[in-house]
Amino acid sequence: MNISEIAHIAGVSTATVSRVINHSPAVKPETKEKVMQVIAEFGYTPSAIARSLSIQSSLNIGVIFPDIANPFFSGALNGLSKVAEEYRYNVFFCNSDENTDKEHRFLEQVKEQRLEGIIISPVDTNDRRTLKLLEGLEKAGIPVVLLDRDLKDGNFSMVIAENEKGAFDAVQVLVNEGHRKIAIIEGSPSNRPVYERTEGYRKAMKEAGIPIRPEYIVRGNQKSDPAYEMTGQLMRLDDPPTAIFTCNNMMTIGCIQYLTEQGIRIGKDISLIGFDDIEVLRIVNFGLSVVHRSETEMGKIAMEMLVRRMKDPDGKKEKVVLPTEIILRGSEKSVIG
Repeated sequence: MNISEIAHIAGVSTATVSRVINHSPAVKPETKEKVMQVIAEFGYTPSAIARSLSIQSSLNIGVIFPDIANPFFSGALNGLSKVAEEYRYNVFFCNSDENTDKEHRFLEQVKEQRLEGIIISPVDTNDRRTLKLLEGLEKAGIPVVLLDRDLKDGNFSMVIAENEKGAFDAVQVLVNEGHRKIAIIEGSPSNRPVYERTEGYRKAMKEAGIPIRPEYIVRGNQKSDPAYEMTGQLMRLDDPPTAIFTCNNMMTIGCIQYLTEQGIRIGKDISLIGFDDIEVLRIVNFGLSVVHRSETEMGKIAMEMLVRRMKDPDGKKEKVVLPTEIILRGSEKSVIG
């Protein structure tokens, strides 16, 4: 008898048998008892199972994020790693760098690397290849949890934030400060959370009765360098905006860099609110107003979700939506009049 036969008789995956033998807490008591009964019935010794598992399974999980330089993802990785350590899981990380080819290559290696679960922020919400690879992993008993971003037509556990509402609230603050010339530095439309933030911007402008000017909508593609260029494009307009909303922290950094280099004072010459906090700016007492969500908490929740999925692969898929809050530190101040 081998490990696959034990898993088949017990009605579980080989990964679950691995968790039982390695005394992982990520196994439901009733599942553990069922596996141990099969082991006892067929007289298979733990040492023999361990030898078999050494080439078939492990206590490793994979994490695929699109940009580890982004403080949001590094914070989420920190949060999920703490929970993984509590459950004695090792975390193997891949930075896809917003590149679907890199993402595909890592997903294709998951079984070979004997990973027992995946937490991923997909590069492109419309990517059918990533969707099929993740669905294949789930069918093979390797559960998947999406963090921050989802996949069109996908059915996975996920933890996301109130992206549209957070953006709506931010633009509403700028409107209440008297602004009517409000620009947005948005991200790629294939990135669902950033797309939702653009929708929040549009709805806030419509509710305030402010016409949306196409020249005030520019795309920074989640990165600081393009956002730097787009901020310059905005400020060189014959009628430049008096306020800017940036759709993620990396684009906020690029925007701040341009404004600072040009001697444009944030909160005095122009108003700015960004989506996601930037810890280093808090440390140097830079008064950036933001849409805040806890990236560390999102990471922790994602890992707890994954543990529950590994305990009960056939259990109900979960969706957690974390609230956002507006933190005002002065950069939103009106420069009108």
